[in-house]
Amino acid sequence: MEKQTILIVDDVTENRKLLAILIRSKLNCNVILAKGGKDAVSVFEQENVVLPSLILLDIMMPGMDGYETARQIKHHPLGKDIPIIFITGMGSEEDKARSFKSGGVDFITKPFHQPELLARIRVHLEINDLTRKLKAQNILLENRKAHLQVLVDEQTEKIKQMTVSMVSALESANFYNDTDTGLHIKRVGEYSQFLARELGLSPGMVDKIHIYAPLHDVGKVGISDHILKKPGQYTVDEFEEMKQHVVIGGKILQNEGFDVVARNIALYHHEKWDGNGYIHGLKGEQIPIEARIVAVADVYDALTSQRSYKKCFSNDKSDGILKAEAGHHFDPEIIALFFKHKEKILDIQKKIQ
Repeated sequence: MEKQTILIVDDVTENRKLLAILIRSKLNCNVILAKGGKDAVSVFEQENVVLPSLILLDIMMPGMDGYETARQIKHHPLGKDIPIIFITGMGSEEDKARSFKSGGVDFITKPFHQPELLARIRVHLEINDLTRKLKAQNILLENRKAHLQVLVDEQTEKIKQMTVSMVSALESANFYNDTDTGLHIKRVGEYSQFLARELGLSPGMVDKIHIYAPLHDVGKVGISDHILKKPGQYTVDEFEEMKQHVVIGGKILQNEGFDVVARNIALYHHEKWDGNGYIHGLKGEQIPIEARIVAVADVYDALTSQRSYKKCFSNDKSDGILKAEAGHHFDPEIIALFFKHKEKILDIQKKIQ
């Protein structure tokens, strides 16, 4: 990955210097410093400027605050695809919600833990780099539609490999930091591919679902580690934060390098058939088919898998839960298809262990 540039926006000189020293020494990145929102926005008006790959943005600043700064950058044609991480002393759920609504992809409270901050910066830099490459590959595909099919196949394979690289980037940031979770995303991809094929979706759609289903929880990169691995039930505030992972995932995957199928899976896989899911409360066929498929695959594998914070359920108990939720949580047609081919599902389960 080529050397990248990070824009640091904070009105406190000491904070800017601390972050700049940390990033230059630990990440070997170039740094642009801005002492406020207007300075940050002006970066995108300069001629021959090297655009940042990532923005670290404070919220409480005189004049233009961080929320307005983020909005203006996201409305600028040169800034709309640049990820923004809010780093702030403000930590309420309302603050976090406003940050994501303003265009942020992550939220870190001060005082921050240096290894966690660096890990999150690394994964967003990696995702940004891969997204840029994906966009370049997609442009190449568009320009070569008239060429031989073998060229299209080669470029499509590169896109698949870049998606795999994104999963690896998340692993390096301790997101998929155990074998069980890595196997989970593989099984979800295989279950989803099988169900999509049996539903009669087009080969192209089946392939997209297979590629992007493993990224359904990519937004959890922006959720606190103590919440992700907490044993037992979440508090109301913790659950509200956890729900934000679908919003974060949708933002990460909304860039031009990704097919809309990727974004739909990340953003809508927790919606429910009866409208009682999150985060948009979609109902029935309002939910994209790819998200309905991944919802079944994800929940089934979660039920039948053991984690550090939970025991696995038997296949019989898991089956009972899925059947009871047909028409409530899940699309009843997909559940019927799932049990029609349950032996095939079990074959996939046994193969990926």
